[in-house]
Amino acid sequence: MVIKFTIRDDLSGLIIGHCKDILGLDGEIHTSEEMKFHELQLKEFIFTTEFKSYLSKSKESISRLIYISITKPNDESIGEIPFFIFDNIYYHRSGFLNETDDIVWTGSLGRIVSPEELYIWNRWIEAVPAQRNEWADLSEKQRRAWLQVVRNYVANQRSYQRKGSNFMLEGKDIIDYSSFFCALGEAIHGPGGYYGFDINSMIDCFHGDYGAQAPFTLIWKDHQIAREALDQYAWLKEIKAKQIEDRKLLTESVFEEVGDRPLFDALLETAKSYNVNVWLQ
Repeated sequence: MVIKFTIRDDLSGLIIGHCKDILGLDGEIHTSEEMKFHELQLKEFIFTTEFKSYLSKSKESISRLIYISITKPNDESIGEIPFFIFDNIYYHRSGFLNETDDIVWTGSLGRIVSPEELYIWNRWIEAVPAQRNEWADLSEKQRRAWLQVVRNYVANQRSYQRKGSNFMLEGKDIIDYSSFFCALGEAIHGPGGYYGFDINSMIDCFHGDYGAQAPFTLIWKDHQIAREALDQYAWLKEIKAKQIEDRKLLTESVFEEVGDRPLFDALLETAKSYNVNVWLQ
């Protein structure tokens, strides 16, 4: 089973169309004399009858904010990617494409989708995680991608209501920045759970948007593995990786972590400052 894509218009809420594959989601930047942009090639794109009618009546160009939905074969959306189309193409004048044609749009991606992330999405379409630590055997890049999938899946599928006062953080597989957040999400919400993908988003979660609101207690088992692995270098390594990804976007990163001490210490200090009691075992 492979993913397919559904394109949704932000303004009207209508489904613009469907395609089998999209090239360019990895964020390659193109440059013209006037600007920088991303370019997406939608393979075998099909406009919906409803959106054709909408454009014919409104006389609008295709330039707009759209959402690229990652969908199951039953058309259930499990994740979305924002993309603003720059092209001022008036399809009601130029004509709509044949169903076997590809379509190319230039614009700006709201986030980058790596090949590793598409690999994880394909796994989740087959079956969402049924047990914890399915991410443990993935590469570091794939674990970062896992966090993006979890983050976007939550936004589209789940309404977290789980409350609690004590949560068990399994520490045996926490060997880097991304694996900590993979494990933390599952400590709070079980297999495939989300509770932040970086320090800033973890702080947002502490405020209760994702079920477990501070104060609570986090029991960190096998913490010594993480204490050794999550040093200052591990933090700086992640910051550099995020900077590389951010350069693929056409906007500058808003938040920048500092990496000025061991990551393990920073995580404990952050938790304590938001009234999360961490018991180290």
